Amino acid sequence: RNDFPEDPEFAEVVRRAEVASERGIFPERISQGSSGSYFVKDPQGKIIGVFKPKNEEPYGHLNPKWTKWLQKLCCPCCFGRDCLVLNQGYLSEAGASLVDQKLELNIVPRTKVVYLASETFNYSAIDRVKSRGKRLALEKVPKVGQRFNRIGLPPKVGSFQLFVEGYKDADYWLRRFEAEPLPENTNRQLLLQFERLVVLDYIIRNTDRGNDNWLIKYDCPLDSAGMRVSD
Repeated sequence: RNDFPEDPEFAEVVRRAEVASERGIFPERISQGSSGSYFVKDPQGKIIGVFKPKNEEPYGHLNPKWTKWLQKLCCPCCFGRDCLVLNQGYLSEAGASLVDQKLELNIVPRTKVVYLASETFNYSAIDRVKSRGKRLALEKVPKVGQRFNRIGLPPKVGSFQLFVEGYKDADYWLRRFEAEPLPENTNRQLLLQFERLVVLDYIIRNTDRGNDNWLIKYDCPLDSAGMRVSD
């Protein structure tokens, strides 16, 4: 399923993620946010991507963060935004990356729809029981177990975004820039990148942009002694 002939580099990253899971190095759930999202690692334990399963989205039936379930149950009148199709966020993530590539904005890490399975994902009790039963059958009665199409947990479909290093939430940097103003040239570069983000959000009709869900990477300038100015 995870075949990307047009992007062999991305395909290799996904392959490394699959190998890591086979070796017991599972994705790690991200504590922030209102849905189930995971830092995906390579066989060396290095974070290489962020995976967001479809059925663990804010209104997905397997969302491990119960606040959205509680909102749906107790406050249905405030449930979501009417302009959004529920449980299609993973397609929006991949679509935003595609639009970014076509327009050559270069502000969205490459994102595609992939299938991954992991012990750390949020599965239903039935899926986990089935998986354990098949493994037990394979161990006890190999001839029967070998007839199963799949032994482990079922793969989940979702968006896989390449991990970018050295970035922090925009909220962190914007607060810092208020106290430590940027050089004029750097400030213009930041403004240009932000304008690209505005254009992208307008085209894809993104209604959920906040300072906690876009990133900035800033390398502080060095002084004559080779020390960072902020130090």
